Amino acid sequence: MLHNSNIETTSLIPILRGNIDTTGQEIDYKKESDEKLASLFVNYNEEGAFNEIVNRYGEKIYRLSMRITKDPASAEEVLQNVFLKLIEKLGTFREESKLSTWIYSVSANESFMFMRNKNKNYSKEISVEEFKNPDSSSDSDGLQIKDEEPVPDVSVINHQQKEILDKAINELHEEYRIVFQLRDVEGFSNQETADILNLSLPAVKSRILRARNQIRNKIVKYFPEYKN
Repeated sequence: MLHNSNIETTSLIPILRGNIDTTGQEIDYKKESDEKLASLFVNYNEEGAFNEIVNRYGEKIYRLSMRITKDPASAEEVLQNVFLKLIEKLGTFREESKLSTWIYSVSANESFMFMRNKNKNYSKEISVEEFKNPDSSSDSDGLQIKDEEPVPDVSVINHQQKEILDKAINELHEEYRIVFQLRDVEGFSNQETADILNLSLPAVKSRILRARNQIRNKIVKYFPEYKN
């Protein structure tokens, strides 16, 4: 994890009690799948199931929003908007993809919308339409990092190295920064990242390779393993 928000995500939504299903059996929400939690909330109004979704995804949504907004206060506002949107729209989830993919897609859209509302020139800097356009094949010209060679695992590097890596990620152009956040920080596959951002698979592959290449150039002197 590159950023610890230290925020109580459950405080954004009223704490709702009750964990008994329609058969009178106690539900252990922590053991249920994301999709089962969504079903319990939508079909049986099990608020405890929604609270568990909040617990699982609060910090992840915040991290993605931070990559887009680059501002803690804005990221927290987006986080609140996302959970309100989930309360409203969770019933439209059709399990054609993972719930996590759907939640991240909602989060990215809410972050983009927040930035457009905050800065009228934002769409000129990078519009949703521009972001969706597949990269041309020339975008991968000269790349030196293989698709299976990500940046250092953040779980095994020290605090100073994490700060260096975090700074390098934030300096990426947005179209690369967000793909990198989803692919290499949050651990989504190329296809899942494409689904979240409504990008083509070749575009995701191109952008993640370019992001890794740019980051490598910035951090190589701090990470000896990249000198070869």
